[in-house]
Amino acid sequence: MSPIDAINTAKTLIATEPDKAKEMLLEILNQHPEYHDGWALLADTHKRLQEHEQQQSALKQYEMIYWFNKQLETAKQQLNNQNPQQAQQIIQQLLQLVPNEYRALETLADIALKVGDSKAHLAISKHNLENNSQKQAVIENYCQALLTTKQFNELISFYRSSIPSPTLYIESLLAIAHVKLMQFDQASAIYNKLLDANYYPAQCHLRLGNIEKIKGNTELAINHYKQSLQLDNKLGEAYWNLANLKTYVFDNEDISNLEQLTQAAKPHLNSAQFYFALAKAYEQQGNFSLSFAMLDKANRIQKSLTPYKPSDFYSRCKKHLTEKPVANNNSDDSVQLIFIVSLPRSGSTLVEQILASHPDVDASYELTEINAIARELESKKRSTMPYGLDELSDNDKAHYASRYMNFIAPLRGENKLFIDKQPTNFHHIALIKTLFPNAKILEVTRDKAATAWSLYKHSFSEGHAYSYDFTSLAQYINDYTDLMSHWDTLYAGEIYTVDYQNLVNDFSNTVTELLRHCNLEMHENCINFYNHQRPIMTPSSEQVRQPIYKDALTQWSNYKVHLEPLLKLLK
Repeated sequence: MSPIDAINTAKTLIATEPDKAKEMLLEILNQHPEYHDGWALLADTHKRLQEHEQQQSALKQYEMIYWFNKQLETAKQQLNNQNPQQAQQIIQQLLQLVPNEYRALETLADIALKVGDSKAHLAISKHNLENNSQKQAVIENYCQALLTTKQFNELISFYRSSIPSPTLYIESLLAIAHVKLMQFDQASAIYNKLLDANYYPAQCHLRLGNIEKIKGNTELAINHYKQSLQLDNKLGEAYWNLANLKTYVFDNEDISNLEQLTQAAKPHLNSAQFYFALAKAYEQQGNFSLSFAMLDKANRIQKSLTPYKPSDFYSRCKKHLTEKPVANNNSDDSVQLIFIVSLPRSGSTLVEQILASHPDVDASYELTEINAIARELESKKRSTMPYGLDELSDNDKAHYASRYMNFIAPLRGENKLFIDKQPTNFHHIALIKTLFPNAKILEVTRDKAATAWSLYKHSFSEGHAYSYDFTSLAQYINDYTDLMSHWDTLYAGEIYTVDYQNLVNDFSNTVTELLRHCNLEMHENCINFYNHQRPIMTPSSEQVRQPIYKDALTQWSNYKVHLEPLLKLLK
């Protein structure tokens, strides 16, 4: 029985069995003293039993804990209102009064995460576990911290060694860790176990559908998405996932359901996904004006939920990184790292698939470790230069290079070449070339109009807040162009460009040159890349499992009249 259920049960017993109610309350408050309602109820119970001294003691506890809880709630509100410093001040005061109080430590960990200090987030969560290991919520939050900080193997190890009776929530976190490590059979087994326990079954089918899509089993993916909708017909993500499958065609019943859902929709992510899916359905019918109208509504909702805040990072790079930073002189040459960067939706997954089809190349998924290192270095604010590169010692460079290599170790096979395909790493080329001076950088470019349109019509699970209105989308693309031009100047001859149009129109020659640049011999697998059965964890997974086609080059032109305001903003 949960503490709240126990307190409510005691409340029903006070009038008829006050002694039993008191016994129940004392037991639950001994284990969970943070429930101020329980202390108020205990005071009332003592009053009924004419235990006046105990009543006064319980009232004092109630008043103190009620005040503590209100302060804690205020700190959480400050954090939600983007005021982490004020939240931290409140929490530090509370921890001075009650050292190691588990909820205060949880909030302190949340504050660290909010300000981008993932290292502190994990450290505080671990400290909380060391001092409050009897609290199930603390164990769950530590597991969540391991997942959030991408300590996937550590989470699996902790689960196996230190959690004799894991909750279903912890099992769900474990499944995510297995997915991130591309251990899909283990993840599927856990989701099926959760289904047997009736633990959020619609979500479990959704995740199983995603796994089957990653593995290339489109029909199985559709089946799971359909089952999730049978369990929850208002699950926007399931509709969007169907829309994002290139082979699925919405039927009249699907469209009718989506139209009804949008009529009753409120402005949240779920309803935005209804509109994104309905836009795809109208596009399939050739009704491009109505399709665009749905996209306009979808993006307005998304923008209201995740407003875009332009960064000064681009200008800082151009201002302070005018010369190559001193590179790591102890880089690991046993692995040839290949970083693929681009604007999202520009064809980077196709380039990755072609290279990954070569028997001498290993690849994984869109890694975020370079970004995690970048955020950690930026949070230290060592100097005005991005990442404080001018203040990094040789040991610092060796440390972060080693950290990255340790991160990719479980994702690699035996091959010397390893691909890190993460489009947004275009921000971090100076960091990459400082840590790994011998790394190859491949930039994938595509017609800006096609790229902008592809971004605007897509619902992203996280990030990409710039893509939900024309002004910020154009600014992001223009900033990308400017920054890549700056990197091309700073690292002249070290960034190889793969043009998507050339890849489509002159496939054989473009692939030959690409492989030559990567010091790879031509292999028929690269020509027949669509037959390579590797997991692909991006929205483009279906496209790269079929031969080259040219439809995507001009699809945006169906919406040209609607896109004119955007196209005018692009440089």
